[in-house]
Amino acid sequence: MTNPFEYGRELSGAEIVDRTDEVDRVARTLTDGGRLFLIGPRRFGKTSILRAATERVRAEGAVVLRYNAEAYPTLTTLAERVVSDAAKALTGPVRKAGKRVQEAFGALRPQLSYDPLSDTFSASLTAAKGQTEPALLSDALGGLDRLAATSSKPVAVVIDEFQRVVEDGGVAAEGQVRAAVQSHDHVGYVFAGSKTRMLAEMTGDEGRPFYRLGARLFVGPVPRDDFRPFIRAGFEDAGFDVEDAAVEAVLDLAEDVPYNVQRLARDVWAEARADGTAVTAERVRATLEQLARRDDPFYTQTWNGLSATQKKALLAVAAEGGTGLYAGAVVRAYDLASPSTMRTAVKALVKAGVAREQETQGAVRYRLEDPFFAAWLRLFIAVP
Repeated sequence: MTNPFEYGRELSGAEIVDRTDEVDRVARTLTDGGRLFLIGPRRFGKTSILRAATERVRAEGAVVLRYNAEAYPTLTTLAERVVSDAAKALTGPVRKAGKRVQEAFGALRPQLSYDPLSDTFSASLTAAKGQTEPALLSDALGGLDRLAATSSKPVAVVIDEFQRVVEDGGVAAEGQVRAAVQSHDHVGYVFAGSKTRMLAEMTGDEGRPFYRLGARLFVGPVPRDDFRPFIRAGFEDAGFDVEDAAVEAVLDLAEDVPYNVQRLARDVWAEARADGTAVTAERVRATLEQLARRDDPFYTQTWNGLSATQKKALLAVAAEGGTGLYAGAVVRAYDLASPSTMRTAVKALVKAGVAREQETQGAVRYRLEDPFFAAWLRLFIAVP
Protein backbone atom coordinates (compact mmCIF):
# COMPACT_ATOMS: atom_id res chain seq x y z
CA MET A 1 0.00 0.00 0.00
CA THR A 2 0.98 3.61 -0.48
CA ASN A 3 1.53 5.56 2.71
CA PRO A 4 -1.70 7.59 3.13
CA PHE A 5 -0.17 10.41 5.16
CA GLU A 6 1.18 13.27 3.02
CA TYR A 7 3.09 16.40 3.98
CA GLY A 8 5.54 18.86 2.49
CA ARG A 9 3.58 19.54 -0.69
CA GLU A 10 0.34 21.13 -1.79
CA LEU A 11 -2.55 18.74 -1.24
CA SER A 12 -5.39 18.48 -3.72
CA GLY A 13 -9.00 18.92 -2.70
CA ALA A 14 -9.44 15.15 -2.44
CA GLU A 15 -6.50 14.86 -0.04
CA ILE A 16 -7.30 17.65 2.42
CA VAL A 17 -8.68 16.66 5.81
CA ASP A 18 -11.80 18.74 6.56
CA ARG A 19 -11.32 22.39 5.39
CA THR A 20 -14.58 22.19 3.44
CA ASP A 21 -15.82 25.54 4.74
CA GLU A 22 -12.51 27.27 4.03
CA VAL A 23 -12.30 25.94 0.47
CA ASP A 24 -15.92 26.94 -0.18
CA ARG A 25 -15.29 30.46 1.13
CA VAL A 26 -12.19 30.98 -1.03
CA ALA A 27 -13.92 29.55 -4.10
CA ARG A 28 -16.89 31.92 -3.69
CA THR A 29 -14.54 34.88 -3.38
CA LEU A 30 -12.74 33.92 -6.58
CA THR A 31 -15.90 33.61 -8.64
CA ASP A 32 -17.88 36.46 -7.10
CA GLY A 33 -15.19 39.14 -7.47
CA GLY A 34 -14.81 39.54 -3.71
CA ARG A 35 -11.89 40.38 -1.44
CA LEU A 36 -10.65 37.93 1.19
CA PHE A 37 -7.64 37.74 3.51
CA LEU A 38 -6.78 34.13 4.41
CA ILE A 39 -4.65 34.25 7.55
CA GLY A 40 -2.99 31.44 9.45
CA PRO A 41 0.38 30.09 10.66
CA ARG A 42 2.70 28.12 8.42
CA ARG A 43 2.05 24.36 8.22
CA PHE A 44 -1.70 24.78 8.73
CA GLY A 45 -2.61 24.09 5.12
CA LYS A 46 -3.38 27.53 3.65
CA THR A 47 -1.61 26.72 0.39
CA SER A 48 -3.56 23.49 0.01
CA ILE A 49 -6.80 25.37 0.63
CA LEU A 50 -5.84 27.84 -2.10
CA ARG A 51 -4.97 25.02 -4.49
CA ALA A 52 -8.22 23.15 -3.87
CA ALA A 53 -10.35 26.27 -4.36
CA THR A 54 -8.41 27.30 -7.46
CA GLU A 55 -8.73 23.85 -9.03
CA ARG A 56 -12.47 23.87 -8.40
CA VAL A 57 -13.24 27.24 -9.95
CA ARG A 58 -10.88 26.68 -12.88
CA ALA A 59 -12.78 23.47 -13.63
CA GLU A 60 -15.91 25.62 -13.72
CA GLY A 61 -14.34 27.99 -16.25
CA ALA A 62 -12.87 30.76 -14.09
CA VAL A 63 -9.49 32.34 -14.82
CA VAL A 64 -7.31 32.41 -11.69
CA LEU A 65 -3.80 33.86 -11.59
CA ARG A 66 -2.08 32.44 -8.51
CA TYR A 67 1.25 33.53 -7.02
CA ASN A 68 3.44 33.03 -3.99
CA ALA A 69 5.01 36.43 -3.28
CA GLU A 70 8.04 34.78 -1.68
CA ALA A 71 8.92 33.14 -5.01
CA TYR A 72 9.68 36.50 -6.66
CA PRO A 73 12.88 38.39 -5.84
CA THR A 74 11.25 41.79 -6.42
CA LEU A 75 7.80 43.27 -6.83
CA THR A 76 8.80 44.14 -10.39
CA THR A 77 9.25 40.47 -11.29
CA LEU A 78 5.87 39.71 -9.72
CA ALA A 79 4.26 42.51 -11.76
CA GLU A 80 5.89 41.18 -14.94
CA ARG A 81 4.49 37.74 -14.23
CA VAL A 82 1.01 39.18 -13.77
CA VAL A 83 1.25 40.85 -17.18
CA SER A 84 2.57 37.74 -18.95
CA ASP A 85 -0.06 35.48 -17.37
CA ALA A 86 -2.81 37.96 -18.23
CA ALA A 87 -1.59 37.98 -21.82
CA LYS A 88 -1.88 34.19 -22.04
CA ALA A 89 -5.21 33.86 -20.25
CA LEU A 90 -7.19 36.88 -21.44
CA THR A 91 -5.98 38.28 -24.76
CA GLY A 92 -7.25 35.67 -27.18
CA PRO A 93 -5.18 34.71 -30.26
CA VAL A 94 -1.42 35.22 -30.01
CA ARG A 95 -1.42 37.68 -32.92
CA LYS A 96 -3.71 40.00 -30.94
CA ALA A 97 -1.94 39.64 -27.60
CA GLY A 98 0.64 42.38 -28.12
CA LYS A 99 -1.91 45.01 -29.08
CA ARG A 100 -4.29 44.15 -26.25
CA VAL A 101 -1.49 44.11 -23.68
CA GLN A 102 -0.33 47.53 -24.85
CA GLU A 103 -3.88 48.86 -24.52
CA ALA A 104 -4.39 47.43 -21.03
CA PHE A 105 -0.91 47.99 -19.59
CA GLY A 106 0.25 50.95 -21.66
CA ALA A 107 1.49 52.98 -18.71
CA LEU A 108 4.01 50.22 -17.94
CA ARG A 109 5.42 50.21 -21.49
CA PRO A 110 5.44 46.39 -21.58
CA GLN A 111 7.65 44.44 -23.95
CA LEU A 112 5.93 41.12 -24.61
CA SER A 113 7.52 38.03 -26.12
CA TYR A 114 6.00 34.65 -26.92
CA ASP A 115 7.65 31.21 -26.87
CA PRO A 116 5.69 28.85 -29.17
CA LEU A 117 7.48 25.77 -27.84
CA SER A 118 6.23 26.26 -24.29
CA ASP A 119 3.18 28.33 -25.28
CA THR A 120 4.11 30.98 -22.73
CA PHE A 121 4.52 34.73 -22.67
CA SER A 122 7.14 36.75 -20.87
CA ALA A 123 6.88 40.45 -20.15
CA SER A 124 9.40 43.15 -19.41
CA LEU A 125 8.15 46.36 -17.80
CA THR A 126 9.70 49.79 -17.83
CA ALA A 127 8.98 51.96 -14.82
CA ALA A 128 8.34 55.62 -15.37
CA LYS A 129 10.78 58.03 -13.77
CA GLY A 130 10.22 58.02 -10.03
CA GLN A 131 7.73 55.12 -10.17
CA THR A 132 8.13 52.74 -7.24
CA GLU A 133 7.87 48.96 -7.34
CA PRO A 134 4.56 48.93 -5.41
CA ALA A 135 3.15 51.38 -7.96
CA LEU A 136 4.34 49.09 -10.74
CA LEU A 137 2.49 46.16 -9.20
CA SER A 138 -0.62 48.29 -8.69
CA ASP A 139 -0.57 49.34 -12.34
CA ALA A 140 -0.19 45.71 -13.39
CA LEU A 141 -3.27 44.77 -11.38
CA GLY A 142 -5.09 47.71 -12.90
CA GLY A 143 -4.29 46.48 -16.40
CA LEU A 144 -5.50 43.02 -15.43
CA ASP A 145 -8.83 44.52 -14.36
CA ARG A 146 -9.17 46.25 -17.73
CA LEU A 147 -8.56 42.98 -19.55
CA ALA A 148 -10.95 41.13 -17.23
CA ALA A 149 -13.70 43.60 -18.17
CA THR A 150 -13.66 42.11 -21.67
CA SER A 151 -13.81 38.49 -20.48
CA SER A 152 -16.96 36.43 -20.18
CA LYS A 153 -15.33 34.36 -17.44
CA PRO A 154 -14.79 35.21 -13.77
CA VAL A 155 -11.22 36.45 -13.20
CA ALA A 156 -9.35 36.37 -9.89
CA VAL A 157 -5.90 36.81 -8.39
CA VAL A 158 -4.47 34.81 -5.47
CA ILE A 159 -1.31 36.08 -3.76
CA ASP A 160 0.05 33.75 -1.10
CA GLU A 161 2.47 35.03 1.58
CA PHE A 162 1.13 38.47 0.80
CA GLN A 163 3.00 40.03 3.73
CA ARG A 164 6.11 39.85 1.53
CA VAL A 165 4.61 42.55 -0.72
CA VAL A 166 4.35 44.90 2.24
CA GLU A 167 7.75 43.93 3.65
CA ASP A 168 9.41 44.64 0.32
CA GLY A 169 7.40 47.72 -0.58
CA GLY A 170 6.99 49.27 2.85
CA VAL A 171 3.96 51.20 4.05
CA ALA A 172 3.61 52.77 0.60
CA ALA A 173 2.78 49.35 -0.82
CA GLU A 174 -0.32 49.06 1.35
CA GLY A 175 -1.78 52.32 0.16
CA GLN A 176 -0.92 51.81 -3.50
CA VAL A 177 -2.21 48.25 -3.71
CA ARG A 178 -5.40 49.18 -1.88
CA ALA A 179 -5.97 52.19 -4.14
CA ALA A 180 -5.83 49.85 -7.11
CA VAL A 181 -7.76 46.88 -5.73
CA GLN A 182 -10.66 48.82 -4.23
CA SER A 183 -11.50 50.33 -7.63
CA HIS A 184 -11.54 47.03 -9.52
CA ASP A 185 -14.93 45.72 -10.56
CA HIS A 186 -13.90 42.70 -12.64
CA VAL A 187 -11.29 40.82 -10.53
CA GLY A 188 -11.64 38.90 -7.28
CA TYR A 189 -8.73 38.86 -4.84
CA VAL A 190 -7.55 36.44 -2.17
CA PHE A 191 -4.52 37.54 -0.15
CA ALA A 192 -3.05 34.84 2.10
CA GLY A 193 -0.31 35.09 4.68
CA SER A 194 1.40 33.27 7.54
CA LYS A 195 2.53 36.22 9.64
CA THR A 196 -0.72 36.26 11.53
CA ARG A 197 -0.11 39.26 13.80
CA MET A 198 1.17 41.40 10.94
CA LEU A 199 -1.79 40.57 8.71
CA ALA A 200 -4.31 40.87 11.52
CA GLU A 201 -3.02 44.35 12.32
CA MET A 202 -2.85 45.30 8.65
CA THR A 203 -6.50 44.39 8.08
CA GLY A 204 -7.93 45.23 11.50
CA ASP A 205 -6.35 48.61 12.30
CA GLU A 206 -8.59 51.43 11.06
CA GLY A 207 -5.50 53.55 10.50
CA ARG A 208 -4.05 51.10 7.91
CA PRO A 209 -4.93 51.16 4.20
CA PHE A 210 -6.17 47.55 4.13
CA TYR A 211 -8.68 48.14 6.93
CA ARG A 212 -11.99 46.62 5.83
CA LEU A 213 -10.81 46.14 2.26
CA GLY A 214 -12.16 42.61 2.46
CA ALA A 215 -13.34 39.83 4.71
CA ARG A 216 -10.92 37.89 6.90
CA LEU A 217 -10.77 34.14 7.35
CA PHE A 218 -8.44 32.72 10.00
CA VAL A 219 -7.14 29.18 9.50
CA GLY A 220 -6.73 27.19 12.69
CA PRO A 221 -6.09 23.53 13.53
CA VAL A 222 -8.20 20.81 11.96
CA PRO A 223 -10.80 19.80 14.59
CA ARG A 224 -9.79 16.60 16.32
CA ASP A 225 -13.17 15.03 15.64
CA ASP A 226 -12.26 15.24 11.94
CA PHE A 227 -8.59 14.29 12.25
CA ARG A 228 -9.11 11.24 14.51
CA PRO A 229 -11.06 9.12 12.00
CA PHE A 230 -8.66 10.11 9.20
CA ILE A 231 -5.61 9.01 11.20
CA ARG A 232 -7.24 5.80 12.39
CA ALA A 233 -8.41 4.89 8.89
CA GLY A 234 -4.93 5.48 7.48
CA PHE A 235 -3.53 2.83 9.83
CA GLU A 236 -6.44 0.40 9.85
CA ASP A 237 -6.71 0.32 6.05
CA ALA A 238 -3.18 -1.11 6.05
CA GLY A 239 -4.22 -3.79 8.54
CA PHE A 240 -2.62 -2.30 11.67
CA ASP A 241 -4.17 -2.53 15.13
CA VAL A 242 -4.40 1.03 16.45
CA GLU A 243 -4.70 2.10 20.06
CA ASP A 244 -6.92 5.09 20.79
CA ALA A 245 -4.03 6.44 22.84
CA ALA A 246 -1.79 6.29 19.75
CA VAL A 247 -4.11 8.54 17.76
CA GLU A 248 -4.23 11.01 20.65
CA ALA A 249 -0.45 10.89 20.97
CA VAL A 250 -0.02 11.86 17.32
CA LEU A 251 -2.31 14.87 17.78
CA ASP A 252 -0.81 15.85 21.15
CA LEU A 253 2.83 15.65 20.11
CA ALA A 254 2.15 17.44 16.81
CA GLU A 255 0.07 20.05 18.69
CA ASP A 256 -2.70 19.66 16.08
CA VAL A 257 -0.56 21.33 13.38
CA PRO A 258 -1.71 19.56 10.17
CA TYR A 259 1.76 19.38 8.60
CA ASN A 260 3.27 17.85 11.74
CA VAL A 261 0.36 15.48 12.28
CA GLN A 262 0.83 14.09 8.78
CA ARG A 263 4.61 13.92 9.12
CA LEU A 264 4.55 12.04 12.41
CA ALA A 265 1.77 9.70 11.28
CA ARG A 266 3.64 8.97 8.04
CA ASP A 267 6.76 7.83 9.89
CA VAL A 268 4.75 5.78 12.39
CA TRP A 269 2.95 4.10 9.47
CA ALA A 270 6.26 3.29 7.75
CA GLU A 271 7.72 1.74 10.89
CA ALA A 272 4.60 -0.30 11.59
CA ARG A 273 4.62 -1.51 8.00
CA ALA A 274 8.26 -2.56 8.34
CA ASP A 275 7.82 -4.74 11.42
CA GLY A 276 4.10 -5.52 11.29
CA THR A 277 3.39 -4.58 14.89
CA ALA A 278 0.56 -2.55 16.38
CA VAL A 279 0.41 1.22 16.46
CA THR A 280 0.74 2.23 20.10
CA ALA A 281 1.33 5.47 21.95
CA GLU A 282 4.78 4.19 22.88
CA ARG A 283 5.61 3.68 19.20
CA VAL A 284 4.43 7.21 18.40
CA ARG A 285 6.66 8.71 21.10
CA ALA A 286 9.65 6.64 19.94
CA THR A 287 9.07 7.77 16.35
CA LEU A 288 8.99 11.41 17.38
CA GLU A 289 12.31 10.94 19.16
CA GLN A 290 13.78 9.55 15.95
CA LEU A 291 12.46 12.57 14.01
CA ALA A 292 14.03 14.94 16.52
CA ARG A 293 17.38 13.15 16.30
CA ARG A 294 17.21 13.18 12.50
CA ASP A 295 16.69 16.95 12.48
CA ASP A 296 19.33 17.55 15.14
CA PRO A 297 21.60 19.70 12.88
CA PHE A 298 18.75 22.09 12.11
CA TYR A 299 17.59 22.36 15.72
CA THR A 300 21.16 22.74 16.97
CA GLN A 301 21.74 25.61 14.55
CA THR A 302 18.53 27.31 15.65
CA TRP A 303 19.39 26.86 19.33
CA ASN A 304 22.92 28.20 18.95
CA GLY A 305 21.61 31.25 17.13
CA LEU A 306 19.66 32.41 20.18
CA SER A 307 20.90 34.59 22.99
CA ALA A 308 21.13 33.16 26.51
CA THR A 309 17.95 34.98 27.53
CA GLN A 310 16.08 33.77 24.45
CA LYS A 311 17.14 30.19 25.17
CA LYS A 312 15.65 30.42 28.66
CA ALA A 313 12.43 31.85 27.27
CA LEU A 314 12.29 29.09 24.65
CA LEU A 315 12.58 26.44 27.35
CA ALA A 316 9.74 28.13 29.21
CA VAL A 317 7.50 28.20 26.13
CA ALA A 318 8.14 24.49 25.51
CA ALA A 319 7.78 23.30 29.11
CA GLU A 320 4.97 25.56 30.31
CA GLY A 321 2.73 25.08 27.29
CA GLY A 322 3.06 28.74 26.34
CA THR A 323 0.86 30.09 29.14
CA GLY A 324 1.59 31.87 32.41
CA LEU A 325 5.05 32.83 31.17
CA TYR A 326 5.13 36.18 32.98
CA ALA A 327 4.20 34.85 36.41
CA GLY A 328 6.86 35.48 39.02
CA ALA A 329 7.35 31.78 39.79
CA VAL A 330 7.91 30.97 36.11
CA VAL A 331 10.30 33.87 35.60
CA ARG A 332 12.36 32.75 38.61
CA ALA A 333 12.28 29.09 37.54
CA TYR A 334 13.99 30.00 34.27
CA ASP A 335 16.45 32.39 35.91
CA LEU A 336 15.25 35.56 34.20
CA ALA A 337 15.53 38.99 35.75
CA SER A 338 11.90 40.07 35.47
CA PRO A 339 8.60 39.51 33.63
CA SER A 340 9.59 42.27 31.20
CA THR A 341 12.79 40.36 30.38
CA MET A 342 10.71 37.26 29.63
CA ARG A 343 8.31 39.33 27.51
CA THR A 344 11.12 40.86 25.46
CA ALA A 345 12.72 37.46 24.88
CA VAL A 346 9.45 35.82 23.84
CA LYS A 347 8.74 38.62 21.37
CA ALA A 348 12.21 38.08 19.91
CA LEU A 349 11.42 34.38 19.45
CA VAL A 350 8.22 35.29 17.61
CA LYS A 351 10.05 37.77 15.39
CA ALA A 352 12.68 35.14 14.58
CA GLY A 353 10.00 32.63 13.58
CA VAL A 354 10.86 30.20 16.38
CA ALA A 355 7.60 30.76 18.26
CA ARG A 356 4.18 32.09 17.33
CA GLU A 357 1.21 33.63 19.08
CA GLN A 358 -2.00 31.64 19.23
CA GLU A 359 -4.89 33.92 20.14
CA THR A 360 -8.18 32.23 20.98
CA GLN A 361 -11.13 33.11 23.18
CA GLY A 362 -9.53 36.29 24.49
CA ALA A 363 -6.28 34.63 25.59
CA VAL A 364 -2.80 34.48 24.10
CA ARG A 365 -0.77 31.28 24.12
CA TYR A 366 2.73 30.95 22.72
CA ARG A 367 3.53 27.85 20.69
CA LEU A 368 6.68 26.67 18.99
CA GLU A 369 6.54 27.21 15.23
CA ASP A 370 7.80 23.62 14.91
CA PRO A 371 6.26 21.56 17.72
CA PHE A 372 8.88 18.82 17.24
CA PHE A 373 11.51 21.27 18.48
CA ALA A 374 10.16 20.57 21.97
CA ALA A 375 11.10 16.90 21.60
CA TRP A 376 14.65 17.90 20.66
CA LEU A 377 14.87 20.16 23.70
CA ARG A 378 13.82 17.30 25.96
CA LEU A 379 16.44 15.02 24.41
CA PHE A 380 19.46 17.30 24.32
CA ILE A 381 18.85 20.31 26.57
CA ALA A 382 18.22 20.32 30.30
CA VAL A 383 14.66 21.64 30.61
CA PRO A 384 13.81 22.86 34.14
